[in-house]
Amino acid sequence: MINIYVGNVPYEATETDLEECFKPFGEIISVKIIRDRQNSRSKGYGFVEMENEKKGQEAIKTLDGKELRGRPLKVNAAHSRNERRNTRRSGSAQRTRQPQTPKTTTSQQQVTSPNGKFYNPYTFVRTPSRPKDNFPGDYDPLENCLDHATLKDELWTGHIPIKITTVTPLVLLKDDGRDRKPSEHQTYDVHSRIPESSLRGMLRSAYEVVTNSRYSCFRNNDRLAYRMDTRIATKLIPTIIKKDKQTGQLMARLFTGSSHPTENGPRKAKKNGGTPKIEQIKEGAMYAALLPRYKKTKITYQSNKEPKTGDEIYAEIVLCGSGNYLYWQTSRIWLKNGCDTRPKPGSVPNSWNKKKPYKDSDGNHIVEVVEGTVLITNENIDRKGNERIFFFDKPNMDPQDIKLTDNHEKAWKELVKNYRDAHSDDDIFNRKDRDEDSKQPWDKFRKNSDTREYAWSPHLYHKSKQKDRWSREVHDAIQLQDGDMAYARCEIDDKTGTIRAVKDLFPVMISRELYENSPEDLLDSSLRPAEKLDELSPADRLFGWTPQEQSDDAGYKSRIRVVCENGECSTILENFENVPLPLTILGQPKPAQGRFYVAKDKKGNPQDDGLNKEEAGYSDRKGLRGRKHYWHHKGKTEHYWNPSVEEENKEYLRTKEEKDPQNRSVTGWIKPNTEFEASLYVQNLQCEEVGALLWLLSLPENCYHRLGYGKPLGFGSVKIEIDTKRLEDRCLPLSTGENWKTYYATLETSPPAELDKQKQEDCKNKFKDSLVKAYKPQQDNNATDDSEKEKGLSSLSMSKQLKRIQAKTPKGQAFDNLPFIKDFLRVLQGPVGDAPIHYPREKPVRDPEGKNYVWFMNNEGGNKRALPDVHDKDGLLYSP
Repeated sequence: MINIYVGNVPYEATETDLEECFKPFGEIISVKIIRDRQNSRSKGYGFVEMENEKKGQEAIKTLDGKELRGRPLKVNAAHSRNERRNTRRSGSAQRTRQPQTPKTTTSQQQVTSPNGKFYNPYTFVRTPSRPKDNFPGDYDPLENCLDHATLKDELWTGHIPIKITTVTPLVLLKDDGRDRKPSEHQTYDVHSRIPESSLRGMLRSAYEVVTNSRYSCFRNNDRLAYRMDTRIATKLIPTIIKKDKQTGQLMARLFTGSSHPTENGPRKAKKNGGTPKIEQIKEGAMYAALLPRYKKTKITYQSNKEPKTGDEIYAEIVLCGSGNYLYWQTSRIWLKNGCDTRPKPGSVPNSWNKKKPYKDSDGNHIVEVVEGTVLITNENIDRKGNERIFFFDKPNMDPQDIKLTDNHEKAWKELVKNYRDAHSDDDIFNRKDRDEDSKQPWDKFRKNSDTREYAWSPHLYHKSKQKDRWSREVHDAIQLQDGDMAYARCEIDDKTGTIRAVKDLFPVMISRELYENSPEDLLDSSLRPAEKLDELSPADRLFGWTPQEQSDDAGYKSRIRVVCENGECSTILENFENVPLPLTILGQPKPAQGRFYVAKDKKGNPQDDGLNKEEAGYSDRKGLRGRKHYWHHKGKTEHYWNPSVEEENKEYLRTKEEKDPQNRSVTGWIKPNTEFEASLYVQNLQCEEVGALLWLLSLPENCYHRLGYGKPLGFGSVKIEIDTKRLEDRCLPLSTGENWKTYYATLETSPPAELDKQKQEDCKNKFKDSLVKAYKPQQDNNATDDSEKEKGLSSLSMSKQLKRIQAKTPKGQAFDNLPFIKDFLRVLQGPVGDAPIHYPREKPVRDPEGKNYVWFMNNEGGNKRALPDVHDKDGLLYSP
């Protein structure tokens, strides 16, 4: 392998130009032109990395001095970073280095993965359906006398002192109240203490898991969408929405062109031993005519004006293609309001031979003039050359009108909303090119040679009180209305070509498509957020509850208060204030990625590999993987967390020096091995509730909770435990209401009886027993159900078998094997294997642009891998 420096590169040259120069000499690994971080303009030099050193030397010898676009290139072997550093420092004293972003080279970016695999930063803890009795059950706390006015005789009140120790750097961003623009790079100051709200949120999240409580917040009641298979596009029928003047009912007017529609697209002509007739051939053409718009195809606008969406026109169309793929190509257009009569078709010019115009048995082209309506959706995909003309060309027949229902309008709104939710307004309306000139949503441009950007489709920018590119008032595209142009998937009688019903509507030909169900539909009703007091689960009763939707119940106040004893302390910060540290790009949640978020069953098990998007999506027979959690990044050295040390690959740092809106910079972080003190003040806790908290505070040595910002990058692993140094006799200052009553009645100076070690163990055992009682039989029944039934055993014999299993299983082991407890402990420890943890990408080497979507594209075209189980030993493949 050899890295080659190329200087005096023309400023207008691209990486492709350099690649073409070096390609004849051997395999090229990478080509990079160095650009200014502010305006992305070329600096006039770059680097080419080649696989074979000998061939690279040959390229240097041949290309040095060779002209590229009129400029002689300077080509030589690139020096390593250490060589350049030593050259700069020779003869001068070394200066003290400030913390800075390491300029990582390709070799430094290589991640060692023994099996070519990696772990995704997040995984899932399974959430089985919840029983309606025992400790995990739902009940109204007020009806069970769990109010906040009095201390209950048998319940525990007091406080638990805890100690938090940082294991990895802790990043807690300060909310400075600034109005931050999403289109700009953001730099954040950080806390040098732990805010109570952050610690409380982390504890609640953990408590929800170990008690398998209801989700405190779940706002995924809208269906999600996925990119449809491109092959479906040919089956969609162009439609214009019309409103019935008498009833006000919305109708879909379907324009099938010259074709005979079937469920699988236009019907292809059959020879049946002879030559098909012209009318039979035309029935196999694509429904809409192509309107050349974005490439060098010549088209004549008879009115000297490009048509816009909704314009009614006459179009001269030519039948093109061969075999099973026929389509109509437009050659001339007349605006209908400028013509008194329909124009006559002309002849096909010789220049059209490249388009493969179809010829009949006599060698004649098939040319017609039709009446149609134009739809412009902009250059919204790569290599797009044409827009569409909707037309209907069947003598003595009219297009079919199909009634639309409220469900069609609702689904349309869901789909367009899904499109818009994927982008911010800045993404659509505030784009700028490399010269910082503003671009309109319908404009296509390239910001630089590395990044392709496309125009937005109209349904993304047509909003209320907006004007389109022709200064015309438009309605909000999220609302299906009279005059809208769309594509319809229909139920069709293949023999007659009669369209029975419209099943779905889409704003563009290759569209997103809604899944069958929403995520909420797949979430068991016992796990959905409580809607009223009698549905509260353990976490709601302890940490408090506020209804998500309008409810007759006002809410329920928390019975735990978190107090952090430490104030701000700058000495615990690793400070980068002078040179803010740019972190790598954090991924956004992608719940539409069904292979990661959707389970193949209600138990939360991973889906099988190889399913297409629809099969892997949200459907009735499936479930959710569970609660999302981020791995503890185990095995990281002190050098790894030192940003000034360049010898190790650091996943948390941006590999490019430039800062953009995609990533964030921080002015510091709390150092590892920093200790904090806090207290949990509780009121009226059952023994099981105390036991759950104590269990969370006494986890095995290698288990770490996650706190703060940047958890996918490894930040925020903390050890939380009972602070025994603050306990004089090792008893927790917790007492029952009865003891507190006696204490206050007698005005004794000595504290009431407290929770000693034996009682602490009793509470933890009651917590474990209650969960095993509620979930273990269910789990064992699930595990033995199919096999026992195959043996023909009765339900009575199955019950006896279950009791035998329980009798042989130690209580502690039964608790540890509960699915959500077992999964939770694994997440807190880190993955089973030693593969690296990072966002999916196609190579161990990081992409400077953070183009993690490439892995998902490759996975879609490859083996379609699902996210493995939390206990998986290997992880995901770089090359799925």
